[in-house]
Amino acid sequence: MMELKKPVLTTAEDLEKLIENIKTGGLTIVENSSVFGTEFTLYFFKAFSEKNGIPLVIEDIFDTLPVYATHLKLMGFSPGMKDVNVIKVGGSQEVGNVVGRIEFEEDPNVYQRKLERELEKLSYERYIHLVLGLERLLVFQKGIYNTYTLLNLIRRKLGSRRSKNVYIIERPVVEKLKFNPLPFLEDIATSVVQLSDEEELVKIRFRKSPFTLLAHKGHILISPREIVRWWE
Repeated sequence: MMELKKPVLTTAEDLEKLIENIKTGGLTIVENSSVFGTEFTLYFFKAFSEKNGIPLVIEDIFDTLPVYATHLKLMGFSPGMKDVNVIKVGGSQEVGNVVGRIEFEEDPNVYQRKLERELEKLSYERYIHLVLGLERLLVFQKGIYNTYTLLNLIRRKLGSRRSKNVYIIERPVVEKLKFNPLPFLEDIATSVVQLSDEEELVKIRFRKSPFTLLAHKGHILISPREIVRWWE
């Protein structure tokens, strides 16, 4: 019988190296089932951006960013979002430096064209494109055809010369949709990471990964306090 690989308690420095290994033009899907997994992933990417001088651009779909920012504030953490460039898709609550606005479009093609125009305005040679709230956008898609169209448009981000593309998705919400898009997203993604809770720790499981560091261990564990310590 094959011996199961034991989880390893890791450090924020190890996670930093993993993010460094995300290739420009790749597509990373983070499937969150942890209570505060998205909040601390957002916190970590903000810290990584600041520490490494790589701009973070957040695509905020239907006021998802303000919700997570409020959660962090209530927990006593302030990631300082005012300098983060934000492209708002629908919604009305502003967090960060809003550099673009896109009204909600039922037609995914129109939505994608507007988004691409906003991204083209950015002057950065390279940046992290972090998408929050894709599950909310998927809820409003009318039928499987529109959902497939949206997912195929996401596929077009592969090969970008400027951006590391990261989508954080609330897995329990997406799994309840009439059409579950996760298998399609996992298929087109260059890396897939799942977050869940294990007592007071966050379990990070590598479902699909080109990472050479830690990926062979199957999954790792990290304390949210470790992430905060690393930034401070």
